Amino acid sequence: MKRPEEDRAAAPPDRVFADSIGSLSRALRGSVVSNIVAASLLALAMHGWYPTQVLAAWLAGLVLVHLWRPLWRAAVRQPQSTPLSPARRARRVEVDAFILAAYWGASSVLFFHANSSLVPFYWALVLGGTAAGSIGAHAHHPRVMWIFLPTLITPFAVRALLEADGSTRFLGAGMLLLLAYLLYYGRQHARTLQRMIALRHENSALVDELQSQALALREANAAKSRFFAAASHDLRQPLQAMNLYMSVLQSGQDGRSDPATLSRLDECLSALDRLLGVVLDLTRLDSGQVTPQPRPFAVQPLLERLAGTYEAAARHKGLQMRVHPTSAWAVSDPALLERVLANLLTNAIRYTTCGGVLLGVRRADQSLCLFVADTGIGIAAEAHESVFEEFVQLNNPARDPDKGHGLGLPTVRRIADLLGHSVELRSQPGRGSVFALRLPPASPGSESATPEPPAAATAPLQGRVLVVEDNALVRDALVQLLTGWGLTVQAASDGDAACAALTQASDAFDVVLSDWRLPGTRDGLAVLREARACQHGLKLAAILTGEDVQLLRSAGKEFPVLRKPLRPLRLRTLLARYLRESKLP
Repeated sequence: MKRPEEDRAAAPPDRVFADSIGSLSRALRGSVVSNIVAASLLALAMHGWYPTQVLAAWLAGLVLVHLWRPLWRAAVRQPQSTPLSPARRARRVEVDAFILAAYWGASSVLFFHANSSLVPFYWALVLGGTAAGSIGAHAHHPRVMWIFLPTLITPFAVRALLEADGSTRFLGAGMLLLLAYLLYYGRQHARTLQRMIALRHENSALVDELQSQALALREANAAKSRFFAAASHDLRQPLQAMNLYMSVLQSGQDGRSDPATLSRLDECLSALDRLLGVVLDLTRLDSGQVTPQPRPFAVQPLLERLAGTYEAAARHKGLQMRVHPTSAWAVSDPALLERVLANLLTNAIRYTTCGGVLLGVRRADQSLCLFVADTGIGIAAEAHESVFEEFVQLNNPARDPDKGHGLGLPTVRRIADLLGHSVELRSQPGRGSVFALRLPPASPGSESATPEPPAAATAPLQGRVLVVEDNALVRDALVQLLTGWGLTVQAASDGDAACAALTQASDAFDVVLSDWRLPGTRDGLAVLREARACQHGLKLAAILTGEDVQLLRSAGKEFPVLRKPLRPLRLRTLLARYLRESKLP
């Protein structure tokens, strides 16, 4: 379906032409009566010079010229034809205009009475009036004007110029001048008329586009309201549970902690972290802040890695996880593609109670079809589109968080669209589902080396870290977390204090972690640039932020960006890699 702006850019020339031909046809129908009236008055004026029968026959011929098409259709009983295209209607108008003008032009020569100065004057008056009156109609299609006016006036003007009488020759020259003026004026009038019609259509298309955009905005606002209503419901659940568990801990006897309560509190935090992570992922995808990096890669290692990750979950439910072996190579962003397949596998295992899950590739036409098939509950045909909407769960009316939040498939659709891969769904209730993505194939080649696995999460870290964070609670929690990992930590609450700590430190810092928005004149980027300039042994400078703005795209090219809510394991892995690499010779 064409968008309004495309329609406005491409369609108006055709629409303007069709509108012009329609207006021309309506105008010409109204001119028939005035043309016959003018001819009747001319015949009455020439009554003293020509027989009545001749004038009557001439008038009848004029009527026949105007009505010959409908009379012909009636005579041959031609059935009502389908509506003509604007181009064919234009050609018919051109032919009819030529016939009418030729009839008038030939008549002006035939009835040219050289012995009477009044008859040529009458003819000049009627021809000039007819020509001037036709401009308004013929300007809708200038080609008709260029056919009609010369054919109408030129025969009379030439006949008058051939006379010996000076006044008659002057009349002929005047008619030629009138013809030139009418052609010039008609051309200008036609241009103005065409611009007016085009402007009307452009304004109409603009109104349609504004209405379409207003409708899309209302739909987007409604979708956003539904999204946040569902998100707020799911976010409140772990927060409410956390508040209750905190009350249990605060009311404990002798200050002793309850391991079971702490475990449940940790589960609430994990659930909240997962939900926030998915919501933020969707936000970044919608705002265009995720840039794919496609490259050729072997598909089999990706499938085996995913199968190894989800095999335990499948085995726990008594399901069989299988991978169809393949030697295929594809072009895509492996990291983003892995997220898509991970969401599909999670859903397949969640909604399958017996049987198994198959992960594989098959060749289809000129592409590779990467699929996840299960023997689960299946999806009804009428729900194949709705399952890709946020927070839609067909088999979780109680909104049990253990069955997900309805954000997996929306994430799949968004990432697939970003990668340019179409998502196909084949499913029937009770017979399982098959989700497939179409990828462009690639020739076998060499992949980049597999990244070195991170250091063990339990290994202690060594180094000095400067934490720059204006929120006291976040700053204190981060300091305690890093200290618990074996690091020496110094904290600053703003950019000025951080720069002072960098310049006055007796021992060099290994790592600087800074929030982006800081009070004062220096933001996080300024702090990290200062740290890089004055700490020559600096191993890592990273931004910690929850912002999703354009500026962070350039920051990501200069410094690593860790988004809040920060996952401790991700931070520890990053620190371990940089601190370990710094010790290499």
